[in-house]
Amino acid sequence: MITIPQIEALKKINTHLYESLKRVVAGVNNLKLSMDSGVTDGADFARVSAEALTENKVDPSKTGVMMKGSVPPTWSGAFTYTSTTSSITWAWSGLVIYRADGTTTAMTNGSLAVAGLAAGTTYYFYPYWDEAALRLVWVLGGAGNPANAQAAKTIVAAQQQALQGRIPLSAGAISAATTSSGTGGGSGGGSGSCVRAGMMVLTREHGTMEIEKLHVGDRILGRDTWTSVVRHEVHPADTFVRLQFSNEDTLDVTPHHVFTVADGAPVRAERLCLGDILVGRYNLLTLKRIELIVEEGAKVTMTCEPDHEFYAGKIAASVLTHNYTFSS
Repeated sequence: MITIPQIEALKKINTHLYESLKRVVAGVNNLKLSMDSGVTDGADFARVSAEALTENKVDPSKTGVMMKGSVPPTWSGAFTYTSTTSSITWAWSGLVIYRADGTTTAMTNGSLAVAGLAAGTTYYFYPYWDEAALRLVWVLGGAGNPANAQAAKTIVAAQQQALQGRIPLSAGAISAATTSSGTGGGSGGGSGSCVRAGMMVLTREHGTMEIEKLHVGDRILGRDTWTSVVRHEVHPADTFVRLQFSNEDTLDVTPHHVFTVADGAPVRAERLCLGDILVGRYNLLTLKRIELIVEEGAKVTMTCEPDHEFYAGKIAASVLTHNYTFSS
């Protein structure tokens, strides 16, 4: 079999023989070969630009790939912030991207300080991982110095966060507020790993109660034992996933909230599928319906010890779910 390099060499060494072979090849209908400087596109196969390849594999992050949809990996970790009357400082640690090919990318711990903000004001931020720069970046075009604080949630900022070669590190904007006086702080990370306010848990001290009414030191029912609330925060939120189970109970959580499926694997709410089997308080539960709820509400970010799982539900504490690990 004659190869392309051999053809190119022949073209330089013996032009007449090259032209003769070219005429022969042109007369064979089912021979998909070109004697020109490169292989031409055919009906079954076509060339791929080197700008789309990494180690001879198509790389969606490269400029040679036309991406009109998203190829979302998943990621773990979250953001925390401190604030004053005129500044917001975000900090992150332990952030890891989990990719579809089984590889992971660990991000360097860091912080972002934005000054020059108005007092007593909520701002919105859009963090992402830049595949080309290999670093965490924040969408520009807002207020402050640097201008990363958006005055409102916008589709344009969310689009910028998810452009080709960028991996969004939140489900939409993460929010933080300056104080009217003194200092403040909180957590973010898009949705974080939070249960919606109004969901029920079972406490040892007070029986069944709303999760937002818990206090540090309360003990709630975990997988194998009572587990103590060691940190508890309530924050505004407007995006939730509503899950309905085979026991007719439901649970509203933020999109990145984690559940344990029947085989023991942790799965985010946004990646659950109909028919998935989750761990219930009395038996296994089948996921029957999934809804995206967009409305003003509140999320509860909570850490428990020693058991980092607990039961929750709209009607009763019926499905096992994870707490939020602030150190992750």
